[in-house]
Parts: sequence; structure tokens; C-alpha cells
Amino acid sequence: MQKAIDYVNLREVLSRLLRHPLLQNVNLEQAIQYAIDFMGMFCLPEMFTTKECVIEIDAHRGALPCDLIEILMVRTHCGHEPLRHMTSSFLDGHRGNRRELSYKTQGRVIYTSFECGEIDLSYKSIPVDDEGLPLLINHPKYLKALELYIKTQAFTVLFDQGDISATVLNHTEQEYAWAAGQLHTEMKMPSVAEMESFTRMMNQLLPRVNEFHTGFEHLGDRENWREHRG
Repeated sequence: MQKAIDYVNLREVLSRLLRHPLLQNVNLEQAIQYAIDFMGMFCLPEMFTTKECVIEIDAHRGALPCDLIEILMVRTHCGHEPLRHMTSSFLDGHRGNRRELSYKTQGRVIYTSFECGEIDLSYKSIPVDDEGLPLLINHPKYLKALELYIKTQAFTVLFDQGDISATVLNHTEQEYAWAAGQLHTEMKMPSVAEMESFTRMMNQLLPRVNEFHTGFEHLGDRENWREHRG
């Protein structure tokens, strides 16, 4: 799915919610928390932005960026040699072994099999505006699903307080379930270009088992067939 490439401020969704008379008490802080929870439940790639940074490694460890959501790939800064995930159960595993570089994370710290140097980190993060507010995909189904999720959470509180009936809450939950299903289907539908890359990966005569070491750069390349007749 490559349709949604634009972003909109969280205040847009909040302004829509505040038009409802029962949602006047929803504030910006609550909207931010609900939006982050919503992103965490769906975890669709389109919700996040890809970033790269250089991390200094000292004594086998370095500090991860504070906006990190998911690590995509790690490589050495100079030689661009990929690091695989460390399989050792100990944080000092594979130290001194230069045959295959590796890493593992704990909290906001990344541990590497080499003692010092620099690494390139490619990772996913939540896009934010100049105020630090989450940016949302400017897609009608995405915005509608998020709006209904926040509405459902707010109505749950009102129901617990006895301010609304179970019928009202159930109706809102059904609306959200339907919108969430539509959003999931929309975002999971690949584009023509994505389907072409996937087709090439699945229809290779010779499996490419070393693509990790090139950062999967050529995984979707066309496989050429040459017939030699003697």
C-alpha cells in the first residue's frame, strides 16, 4: 500500500471529536496517549517513518535513539558490514569473534560483539511535528478508525460512570470494529510495484541465501535465465 504518503496533525482528529457533545472533556494529552496506543495495536509500517543515525560504540555498548520503535537493520559505519542479532544468552557473548558481527539490545542500550567503533542504525519511529505531537496518516479510513477508537475509550469511561447506556457504547464499539477492519485491509493491500518485488522474491530458481549481507538491496531484482547450448 503506497497511497498514504502525507501526514496530518493530531489536532485535526481532536477537533473532529470535540464536535460531539459527549466528548467535550477529551483533551490533547488524552488524544496523544490514545493515538500512541492505537499505533501500537496496529503496528502498520505506514504509520511510522524510517530514520537512520550513527551510534558511537564504547565498551561494547551504545545509546539507542529515544524515538526508536523498531530496529530495521544495523551495520558498521565504515565497512557497511551488517550485524546479525546476537544469539548468546550473555551480554558479552561473541566478544572477540570477528567472523560474524552481532548485536543485542536491552532497554535503550545496544550491545555489540566489537568493543568500540561506530554503527549505522536504520529504524522506525513515530513521525512528529515541530511541537512533538504525533503526525497521522492523511487517509480517511485511518483517521476515521483512530477517531472511533478514541471515542470508544472515552465512552467506556462515561459508561463506567453511568452517564451513557450499554446500547450507546456497544454501537460505538461496533462502528470501531468495522472501521478497524477496513483500515487493516486497506493498509495490507500491496501496490502493483510491491507485488512485483514480492513475485520476484517468490519465483527464484536459485534461492538467495546471502541477501542479509547486502542489506536486501538486490532481493527483488529480476533473475536472468541464460541457456547455453553446446
